[in-house]
Amino acid sequence: MRVTDLPPGTGATLFPMLAARRLLSRRSNTLDPLSTPFKSEPYTVCSCYRDTCELHFNREPIKIVSSRGQYLIGDDGFEYLDCASRTSNVGHCHPRVVRAATSQMSVFNTCIEDVVTCMPLEREYSKKLLATLPSNFDVCLFTNSGAEANDLALQLVRSYTQKKGVVVVDGSFHGSVDLLIDISPSAFKRMPTGKKPWVHVVPCPDMYRGPYSPNDPDAAEKHFQESKVVLDRVLARNGELGGLICEPVFVVHGVTIPPPGWLNKIYNYIHMHGGLVVADEIQTGMGRPGTHFWAFQTMGAIPDIITAGKPMGSGYPIAAVITSRRIANSLSAVYNNYHCSPVAAAMGLSVLDIIHSERLMNNAVVLGEQFMSLLKELRTRHIYIGDVRGLGLIIGVDIVCGRDSKKPSPELAEKISYRLKDQQVIVANEGESKNVLTFIPPLCLTLSDIANVITKLDKVLMELEVVQLNDIQGIFREAQPQPSSIFHDDDDDDDDEEMFQTCSRVSLVKCFYILLSFNHYSAQARQLLKPGLVLGAEHSPLSLCSTRLQ
Repeated sequence: MRVTDLPPGTGATLFPMLAARRLLSRRSNTLDPLSTPFKSEPYTVCSCYRDTCELHFNREPIKIVSSRGQYLIGDDGFEYLDCASRTSNVGHCHPRVVRAATSQMSVFNTCIEDVVTCMPLEREYSKKLLATLPSNFDVCLFTNSGAEANDLALQLVRSYTQKKGVVVVDGSFHGSVDLLIDISPSAFKRMPTGKKPWVHVVPCPDMYRGPYSPNDPDAAEKHFQESKVVLDRVLARNGELGGLICEPVFVVHGVTIPPPGWLNKIYNYIHMHGGLVVADEIQTGMGRPGTHFWAFQTMGAIPDIITAGKPMGSGYPIAAVITSRRIANSLSAVYNNYHCSPVAAAMGLSVLDIIHSERLMNNAVVLGEQFMSLLKELRTRHIYIGDVRGLGLIIGVDIVCGRDSKKPSPELAEKISYRLKDQQVIVANEGESKNVLTFIPPLCLTLSDIANVITKLDKVLMELEVVQLNDIQGIFREAQPQPSSIFHDDDDDDDDEEMFQTCSRVSLVKCFYILLSFNHYSAQARQLLKPGLVLGAEHSPLSLCSTRLQ
């Protein structure tokens, strides 16, 4: 039967890709972002974009040509749920942000120091940004990127303290300019020059693979003491501690959450020795924690400087260093170089207004808890999920070879991310081993989106377990004697088949011994081996073995 012979509506059930493409062909090729309601819909893309777009995923790349809300749209016209870009907290191409940018662009957009001495939009934006912070912050220095902001923050640290030494957390990454590569362990470990003598690396307070139990009430103190040993050794050699820079939540490490109290302890230690603390909030701030606007506020610690990046402008190149006037004045020679353009300020103001008016921080709390709960429930069914951790809508799923060993499995994590991509869900792989699936979506995510991700992740994990089952069963099938090598009497075909079935039973019993002894696979995957269950051509080796058990 041809697809065209199917009754109306059948194709949508049996051939969803075909149905989607038919739907796309009926839709308009153009959408006006200012007049169209803010919702996600698949639509076709003009062919002129196909040759000038970004490639994502090294193998089987997709071409992203546009975006809207929580979705990225490929040149195939399909929507991909964005759980990875982490820069568009209010959603991609939000109509209010677009309107603010285009409106201001048509009026005035320049930063001319000594000519334009007071720009109302910059002043208003700075005031609203500072309102989200403790009272010790009263100056905003604007840059074009998070890397530039971190670089400027370190200049402030050195200028104010007159000390060169910088403390960083092992495995961290803070940007790709020269100074930031020098202080980023995940970068300089791969460089021939290695670590600079003025960079001091403290251990990451990992509550999953670290030496201390998450239930240990003294975990924060024990982790801090490990860092203190390193820093005391630096001071004993007459080394300098100019400052510390770290994320309040270690996204680069795979969303590692420090134990409560650790951040405050190490901040206090740095302050005690005359240093400054920089909180890198580029990935963690702007309402993403949910309960607070900035992640450091959830830890009960107050830094001296914070840096923020492109989420300030929903992906537009705007970033900032926010600090006290006392610290900012230490760079008075270049103080006036860090203004905010009127377009950037207009977009930044619209982002702040959207976060509050659409209650996106509340969304981060409610949906973050729901997402975490469902992922933890998946963890009970799939041994490849070692840990689930997060804060608001910053969530990490640690993929391991086996839950008891906690051994990272970057190969499996990569397979999962690629299979999710094939099902229109984009996730990132973080952590030193790139084995942590990170979910950092726009804050306009919905419960329906979360249910969609959970369903697809569950399916992908089960499919990978079935593949492993097939592999194990295949090993035993290759080892077992074949009927043609056991019997030589061509007239005794029934005996041949009986012996072959017996061998298959022995092989399957061995498989079950491995699976059940180590509880290695989920209940769903083991369910597929029930006697008499035929799975179909896509699982033919397993289907054959199951059929022979009848």
